[in-house]
Amino acid sequence: MRWLRLVVLVVCFAGIASLSVYPLLIDSAGRIPGANIVTDYYHFHWNYWWIRHATSTGLSIYETNAVLAPFTSSLALHTLTPFWYPLWALTEPLLGTISAMTLVFIVALTLNGAVFYAFLQSRGITHGWALAGGILFMLAPQIQIAVLWTNLNLLGWFWLPALMLVWDQIVGIQRGKGAKRQRIWFWVAMLGATVWAMVLTDIQYPLFAVFVVLPYALWTIWQVAEPRKVLHLIAYGLSAGTVGLALLWVAGPLPYLLRYDRTGLSSTPIERAVEIPFPQDFVSYSHPYEQVALGALPLILVALGLLINMRRHKYSTVEMQRVQHGETKDGKWFWLALTVPPFILAAGGFVTIGETTLTLPYLWLHNLFGGQFRYPERFSMVFLIPAITFALMMVSRVQLNRLLFAPVVITLIALDTRLYLPIPTRPAPHDYAFYHAMADESVDYVVVEVPTGGSSGEGIVGEREYSALQFYGTVHGKRMVNGHIARVNTGHYWWMRTDDALMSWLGQRRLLETDVVRQQLQDRIHEWPIGYMVIHRDLIWRSGPTQQEIFGFLNQQDDLLCPVWVEGDAVVYRARWHPLGCPDRTPYEIAPGIHRLDIGENDDIRYLGWGWHEPEAVAGMSLRWMGEYPQTDVYVDLPPGSYTLRASLQAFHEQRQISVLVNGQAVGESTTITPNSLRDYTFFIPADMIGDGKHLQITLSYDMTLTPQSLGLGDDPRQLAISADWLQFERTSL
Repeated sequence: MRWLRLVVLVVCFAGIASLSVYPLLIDSAGRIPGANIVTDYYHFHWNYWWIRHATSTGLSIYETNAVLAPFTSSLALHTLTPFWYPLWALTEPLLGTISAMTLVFIVALTLNGAVFYAFLQSRGITHGWALAGGILFMLAPQIQIAVLWTNLNLLGWFWLPALMLVWDQIVGIQRGKGAKRQRIWFWVAMLGATVWAMVLTDIQYPLFAVFVVLPYALWTIWQVAEPRKVLHLIAYGLSAGTVGLALLWVAGPLPYLLRYDRTGLSSTPIERAVEIPFPQDFVSYSHPYEQVALGALPLILVALGLLINMRRHKYSTVEMQRVQHGETKDGKWFWLALTVPPFILAAGGFVTIGETTLTLPYLWLHNLFGGQFRYPERFSMVFLIPAITFALMMVSRVQLNRLLFAPVVITLIALDTRLYLPIPTRPAPHDYAFYHAMADESVDYVVVEVPTGGSSGEGIVGEREYSALQFYGTVHGKRMVNGHIARVNTGHYWWMRTDDALMSWLGQRRLLETDVVRQQLQDRIHEWPIGYMVIHRDLIWRSGPTQQEIFGFLNQQDDLLCPVWVEGDAVVYRARWHPLGCPDRTPYEIAPGIHRLDIGENDDIRYLGWGWHEPEAVAGMSLRWMGEYPQTDVYVDLPPGSYTLRASLQAFHEQRQISVLVNGQAVGESTTITPNSLRDYTFFIPADMIGDGKHLQITLSYDMTLTPQSLGLGDDPRQLAISADWLQFERTSL
């Protein structure tokens, strides 16, 4: 019966966990958690890719240059969370990384509910109330926010009650006699292993344990009457700590933590620490899935427990048996007292009441850790453990109608935890085929994602989406610049904010300095080396000349790199040193000797220089306007010979004069382009201008531009000269 009850309970908690994340299960491959919050989801996927890559290649999982290249960064303080890695590693090949991560959510929530249920049961709380307490704990706002952000490191709150349950085994054996005492060292080892696993989930948990687990251990030791047993318990506790430290040294971050260089870490001002706003969010949510709150129900239960305690009551049968056997004393006041410190700390550094601002103890904690502990709101989970324990110890003594109890309590929990609100989701990242092609290459190189950016817990360069491009490192498996490491020397990414001409320009934070950028690009292509540059057009401003500058500049650097793939919004350039080399940039051959460049199609960007506006659809055609610059360039490769350039063009509003140049040499006389409709125009290019046909720069130069806005034709501020539908190169002789 005990095993059957355990199975039923686990299924119950797993079902509620699945219900809380059901939008992810409906479309497990196409949706991920988070509305506009993306960085953490992607970097946790990268974390587990990195652990698998490092362990399979003999590297340390706690040092990496796979992101924020070319620097090597320590992951000792990073939210690496290797504890959940085995579950992800076992299921990812079968389910895919996104579905495997959803399974981690469900298992983590289930453990939070089930372990806390077991802890409440050990306090003598009845099954029904313990079940309610487990559900309330697993659906706590902090855990829901952790799921939304994919903070896997913050889904391990079950470790705190688990530590107390294991410690109870040691205390119970110490109080007993006979053969059971031989098992005490097994539980000492289990306690040490639990500490080890807890730290592998996140190094913050020992801090939280100080406020609930340590007091509980001291309280249970104090209850032991015999001094000899007190000394034994202290020895067992220290032995367990030694086991935990030994495991953390052999298979954990301890060696890297001890030699971690904190130089370059940027502290968070206390004013930016994320606390629970007092008093409103101590009572209820102001922004569900955005703001952590204590919720109304835990506070109501604590108040109800105090009210019940004021009345005469008797011990429950289970409690009376425990007291008679000397296993425990009534600890209600102990648990109530434990609620006070985390309750105060969760409010942050300051509270303003009227015109008076009070300084709270969190200020000392913040300063103690050098501003690295930035989320006092996380103490809400530390508060819930003693608060729910105290409240349910009191409430479970009251006789209730069980048929009414279960649905009423579960309904209240669902309302208080906003279980009825579906978790916000967003589309999963696009699965680009070219990243898989990179993965098949055995060459070592750096991938530069554009826009460039990087971030840590202390700062961000660029937008969150720029750092989130780190996710694609899990596909191509190469070193890359963009990325997020929770706690890292800020110099590993801050350098490209505005100080570096190339990387700042590619991140849209600095104007183009052609000569400097060219030299930096040349140096890094050979020194890092850069293998590919991936331009994400969907993340680059389309309202200004930035895209024109990026593609116009890169398409000029034919001796350094070349465009090889255009897929969706991504354009990929390969360095010329790469063993696979560069393909010719020859437009499609639609007939023998006839090569057409379809302007406005998705892949035309491989050929375009400066001067082109964004493509647009007109009367079923895709075309582009020229006019942003005094001339517009096209780059092509052609077989040697003479050509007739045929172009489908239309002037804006009035006639334009256009001249064609090949590598700076004029082709014939200027031609008049008429407005109102597209027409075909021809230009003859002699063979001597074509030469070997490599990296030809075709320049279209026009006499003037106008804006629709200046003509009263709307609010369009673009400078427009001539539109083009296609350019066609027809070879006339060899």
